[in-house]
Amino acid sequence: VGSEMCIRDRNNNGAVITKMALRSLKNNRRRNGIMVFAVMLSAFMLFTTLTVGVTWFHMQDIQNLRMKGGDFDAVLYGGFNEKQKNICEKNAGIRRVGMNGIAGWSVSTERDSTLHSGLIWSDQVYWEQMMKPARTKMEGRYPEKSNELMATKKALEDCGMEDLGVGDRFILTYADNKGEHTREFIISGMWDGYGDQQAFYVSQSFFEESGFTLEDTGRGLLYLKFKSRIVTGEAQKELEDSLELNKKQRLLFTSETASSVQMLVGVLGLVAVTCISAYLLIYNIMYLSVSGNIRYYGLLRTVGMTGRQIHQFVIRQMCFLGGIGIAAGLILGTVMSFQIIPRVVKILGIRQNDIRISFHPGIFLLSVLMVGITVWLGSRKPARMATAVSPMEALGHRVLEGKKESHKAGRGNLLWRMAGERVIRDKKKAVLVMAALGICLSFFLCMVTLIQ
Repeated sequence: VGSEMCIRDRNNNGAVITKMALRSLKNNRRRNGIMVFAVMLSAFMLFTTLTVGVTWFHMQDIQNLRMKGGDFDAVLYGGFNEKQKNICEKNAGIRRVGMNGIAGWSVSTERDSTLHSGLIWSDQVYWEQMMKPARTKMEGRYPEKSNELMATKKALEDCGMEDLGVGDRFILTYADNKGEHTREFIISGMWDGYGDQQAFYVSQSFFEESGFTLEDTGRGLLYLKFKSRIVTGEAQKELEDSLELNKKQRLLFTSETASSVQMLVGVLGLVAVTCISAYLLIYNIMYLSVSGNIRYYGLLRTVGMTGRQIHQFVIRQMCFLGGIGIAAGLILGTVMSFQIIPRVVKILGIRQNDIRISFHPGIFLLSVLMVGITVWLGSRKPARMATAVSPMEALGHRVLEGKKESHKAGRGNLLWRMAGERVIRDKKKAVLVMAALGICLSFFLCMVTLIQ
């Protein structure tokens, strides 16, 4: 009591409150340990959710890029005209517009007469920008003359010419809109990577000589890359309407673009559920802690502490506990995200080199900020409860509060009836506890669904 009386000294006000908060934490290690664990768990959940979520989106982008063979968000099938191309190029929401034209298909060589490789022309935007991220290797250059080809190992194997390379020549019989032709081609370049490798890329002059046009059904393809990752359904519909598609044309969006809004809402929902779970957990523990220490706060008021000083006392306790819990949670989350998860995924059969954990300083700062705000919000009302306690109220305080009802003779098991009465006696506390449990189970269900 003597050490606490010095709180009246205004010059040492802050320092004394801080010392009292630290001493109180040491004297209540079990309760404070639970509080630190709650904050640590909240920081761990939020940091891990954000880190793994960003990593999942990054890996999903890589997977989609490899499956599509290019970096685009939508494809206009069925051919296209110059007006539709200009509309896409002038659209403020579209970053790049690339083109592919089907110039024909290979028929036979002197080594094989059952070929399956197509002849495709790509404009510079598609080849240099959209398709480049999907290529892992390239030799030579893109064809410029009508007798030049850009080949892949798989396309040459289909022709029985797997031993050829850049600069070699071979005779190919192919078909286009004008019929079959036999011609000697020069391999101007070779590439390897993801996407359709059973195709030869040809020059623009070759496509113009084929007799096909980009407006022909099944011959012209228009690839679109949007500026934003999030494309609303309204924006998709507006673009489709502006193109005035005919019966044979289809504007198809990639799966991640078509459901971009839903995926964003899902991630924000997981973050929100995590924060709500953390808030209810911290609030419950603080509420129970303050309720169980009403007499202690009344004693502090008796020895001279003001309500404002008690409020500072409780808030500083939470600052210490929150700081320790956040630091421990971020360390645990870092170890989990960067060490344990890649090893588990490797055990499941995926090569570790393919698992690229994405980390951004913004994730770290956002985790600290959101958990800090959650701790602050969760401790506000319990701190006000401690501030409002008077010495007389503390003297007659009972831990179990609630409306006292008259006991009536009841039916059923006595122990169950007693347990039910005790739970519903403080309805607000019971609702908060059950809500916290329900939200935590909902979060667990969401995570299990995503993992599956």
